[in-house]
Amino acid sequence: MIVAKFGGTSVTDADAIRRLIEIVRSRLGARPVVVVSALAGVTDGLLHLAYQCGRGDTPALDGSVAALRERHERVGRELQGCAAAIESIAGDAEQLRREVTGARERTLSPAEIDAVAARGEIWSSRLVAAAMAHAGLDAEWVDIRPIMVTDGRFGRATPYMQVLTKRARDQLKPLAEAGTVPVTQGFIGATATGVSTTLGRGGSDFTAALLGAALGAERVEIWTDVDGLMTADPRIVPSARTLAAASYDEAAELATFGAKILHPATALPLVRAGIPIVVLNSRHPERRGTTISPQAELERMGDSPIRSISWKQGITVVNIRAPRMLGTYGFLRALFEVFERNETVVDVLASGEVSISITIEDRSRLDTIVKELAQLGEVWVEQGRAIVAIVGIGLKHTPGLAGRVFNAVWPANVEIISQGASAINMTFVVRDEDGPDVVRRLHREFFGA
Repeated sequence: MIVAKFGGTSVTDADAIRRLIEIVRSRLGARPVVVVSALAGVTDGLLHLAYQCGRGDTPALDGSVAALRERHERVGRELQGCAAAIESIAGDAEQLRREVTGARERTLSPAEIDAVAARGEIWSSRLVAAAMAHAGLDAEWVDIRPIMVTDGRFGRATPYMQVLTKRARDQLKPLAEAGTVPVTQGFIGATATGVSTTLGRGGSDFTAALLGAALGAERVEIWTDVDGLMTADPRIVPSARTLAAASYDEAAELATFGAKILHPATALPLVRAGIPIVVLNSRHPERRGTTISPQAELERMGDSPIRSISWKQGITVVNIRAPRMLGTYGFLRALFEVFERNETVVDVLASGEVSISITIEDRSRLDTIVKELAQLGEVWVEQGRAIVAIVGIGLKHTPGLAGRVFNAVWPANVEIISQGASAINMTFVVRDEDGPDVVRRLHREFFGA
């Protein structure tokens, strides 16, 4: 049994869904469970719709729902065999229209926003299941929400693995073993009382991994629009090469620091079970892709100790200077409690004797964070920064690596540098505008192109 997850670009239109069908057909012997994302751009459209509420603009809300419904209907008509799915989507879209126009004078709650955002996966999976059945595959649409039971932390819900495992084995496994292809949704779940939740952006990868672990899958396939993990972002470095293999740790580091192919949490449910992830290109399914596993044979890119370079922009640096932290204990606990209370993730930390620099991506609670940190010391904020991460096995033990990195980065100014205990990544912070050139220069230094 395998789990095959298809991202938004792999279900963006009728042609993409036809390619998906042929990919699944080629894997019928492996007993696939199919997980799909919303059509490309639809989740963004639904979230925009949710945030339009409270402005009193009924025509705008009606128009946004109509545009989303019409796109799905158009795709369904092109695919054929989707009449029942189109009818179901139209009925749900009308329900959605009533919900959002009824809230035109108020802001939606987090639970209501999740209920709006969940529609994308529900609608796309109905189309995919219907199109697969029309193409001669024995496919069955399955609502993931009664299986993916989560807590009530809307927008970032955490699944209950024990419940998920039992229900996946009870409801999905018998279908797959009987030769039926279950078609279900990524990204979404529900509370124990049936209220829709979402797992956070990029959560479809996480769904696939959770199901893979629950079902004891042979592998989890992530189908996207690139050939796999690469030595750098090909939009910045056209000569970037595909990695044939990578470790879980390398993939997690790359995802955390900007590689958007995988959700950072994807590997977590699979590590203990030793289930590999294979990242593949749905536009070119004949290509090998990248296999991510603990036993992956890690090929070397020439003589380079580096496996890949990733980056992400739009980073904020929060600096705290507190002379009283010198020689005292408990300061770091107090500092991190500020970020915990404000549910804000810290990416990079660099510490001196009396000062600390921390990077964050989510600025939604920055004002509150700064106000609370001011109780600990002097605080100043720098925005418009980028994190660059170089990733590879054994970086910490490679002589002369730092010198090569800084020679390549020059003349850009490195503002923060950090290397963790894992010994597989080195991260540093530069200005946003310097990021692309820094990545290109590093790639030339370590990969020769």
